[in-house]
Amino acid sequence: MPQFLQDAFATHVAEFALAERDVVCRTARCTLRRDYYNREIWKPALAAAGLANDTTFHDLRHTFASTALAEGVPISEVSRWLGHRSITTTVDLYGHLVPEASSRARDALDRTFASARMCPQRVPTDS
Repeated sequence: MPQFLQDAFATHVAEFALAERDVVCRTARCTLRRDYYNREIWKPALAAAGLANDTTFHDLRHTFASTALAEGVPISEVSRWLGHRSITTTVDLYGHLVPEASSRARDALDRTFASARMCPQRVPTDS
């Protein structure tokens, strides 16, 4: 969990004096129904954050994946975190967001074998 979210969560826990075993979010009836959540929690949160009213929970998932990949998190890790059954799903959906792999591979090989390029040049022999 990123630090900003940990901080917000800690503030929420402190504000509502939640104990270790307390439920973090609940309704008056102790169930979190989708229509209640949408109307009473999600839509007001979108407004408070200045996000479009049609933003979905799934949009947050895409934002997470896109941001992680753009920042260089390995696609295999993102795939695991998203719970994709196969990394192929992740590659198909988000592969275009992975920084250019071929240039990274080229740069890695150049760094690794830099000393090999320092070999003396072969001197042609007269035959």
